[in-house]
Amino acid sequence: MKFTQHQLGPGVRLHLCATDKFKTLTCKAFIQQDLQPWEAASTALVPLLLRRGSQKLPTTLDIARELEELYAADFGSDVLKIGERQILEFHFQMVDPAHLPQSGKLLRRGLEAFWEIASSPYGDGSFHEPYFEQEKHILAQELEGLVNDKRTYALVRCTALMCAQEPFGIYKYGDVETVRSLANSDVYGHYQKLLGSYPLDIFVVGSQAEQAAEVLSGLISGRAGGIELRGPQQVAVDEPRFFEDNLDVQQAVLVMGYRTGITYPDADYYALLVGNGILGGFAHSKLFVNVRERAHLAYYVSSAIEGSKGLLTISAGISGEKQEQAVQIIQEQVREVQEGQISPQELEQTKLGLIRSMNSMNDNPSGLIDRNIIGIVHDQLRSIEDVVAAIAAVSRDDVVRAMQKVQLDTTYILRSSPQKGVGHGTN
Repeated sequence: MKFTQHQLGPGVRLHLCATDKFKTLTCKAFIQQDLQPWEAASTALVPLLLRRGSQKLPTTLDIARELEELYAADFGSDVLKIGERQILEFHFQMVDPAHLPQSGKLLRRGLEAFWEIASSPYGDGSFHEPYFEQEKHILAQELEGLVNDKRTYALVRCTALMCAQEPFGIYKYGDVETVRSLANSDVYGHYQKLLGSYPLDIFVVGSQAEQAAEVLSGLISGRAGGIELRGPQQVAVDEPRFFEDNLDVQQAVLVMGYRTGITYPDADYYALLVGNGILGGFAHSKLFVNVRERAHLAYYVSSAIEGSKGLLTISAGISGEKQEQAVQIIQEQVREVQEGQISPQELEQTKLGLIRSMNSMNDNPSGLIDRNIIGIVHDQLRSIEDVVAAIAAVSRDDVVRAMQKVQLDTTYILRSSPQKGVGHGTN
């Protein structure tokens, strides 16, 4: 299924997929901005505040009642990080109005409720102060509590160390100190600027997508647009670095960060995607088979691509005393792929796995939309059919060519220490 693109106004693109395959109408909106410390923390507060109330629906109970009257519609909001962009996401889903009485009236009411909650937070020239203070406290607590999820914490920490001088090193929700320093009026002003001037992409999937476009065009008006965003900062690898943090953990977490030199617009992107799958994307992959199953060095191990920034990360849960063995065997698996030690079965299984995953997105309207987020960041939307064809065409030589560009930048381990405080953040 493909999206048709329409310019709705300055800086606003509307992407429509008219289909009767689903029994719902799904709408998602994405506002992009460059990752920066203060802006990241400010924007992270916005989804929390929007759920508290709007001008016409000033409490969470009012919002819940309105959504319930729309046949149990759903609204959500969050912040995403794609490359060096932070993206504010709004999500709305309701029963396809075509299946309901007074469908045109319900479609309009549903989309008006969606845009009301997304664009008109409760307050008078600022967010409602009690809501603001409560949600600021909750967000700060969530950031402080990140350390309790050791696997996520290790990935975030490795990224921050690896990309310390780059916007990509900023966490998607910002940092605790910045969140605690935020002032209501400043955050509100920033949010109004996001709504009015930053690139906005709206996706609609459903049988009444065209009718929804007409309603949305009337709701979203008066935008100035015009904000130009930067591309990702590319950094060459110098000497690989090592960092270690010590916490009270039973299981050490090892993260290895590589620079690929390949991003979404590049011709070798899908060869890199297949290479990552062979390395650590599936249960048949080299890391899983050799590090976990044969050597018994990891409780879990996998690799992942960040296609906008051009990074590959390997993450493993290991025993701290087996760190050197784990690193050695992981590096051996990377070299094997780079040297073309790839069996026909590994290549075909990986391509089939990626293609199955891609085709499965056709079965879910949210998945159908979400796979395009990296596309809107790079202004290159690709259909599922085009992606499947690109993956199917990848050869062993293509994988070798792409993976030979991969270079180790940072090795990070989070482990327990017999002596408290020793080795924290060492290089």
